[in-house]
Amino acid sequence: MVIVKIGEGTMQARQIEIVTERGIWDSGVYKLFNSGFLPEDGTDKKPEPTDENNPDFLGTINLNKENATWAYSGKHLSSEEQKEIADFIMDYQVPDSVY
Repeated sequence: MVIVKIGEGTMQARQIEIVTERGIWDSGVYKLFNSGFLPEDGTDKKPEPTDENNPDFLGTINLNKENATWAYSGKHLSSEEQKEIADFIMDYQVPDSVY
């Protein structure tokens, strides 16, 4: 799971939680959720979402890094937001170790 802030500097800025479909980052299939994992008020964190019936579920994005193509399945993200998320995933390097 990775959280990315999209729409930086706009009124629609928000945090998106990217969850891998199969638990492997380079799987190519990612579920997207409104982030509630790291609350700003300091309360306990919520468990990582996985359920597509979760009200925070925004859709799924499928990426092909070799062809630099992606497809979004959902209704809650603008084309600009989709591109920003796809670009982030394509450029993301998984850390070598866990902190």
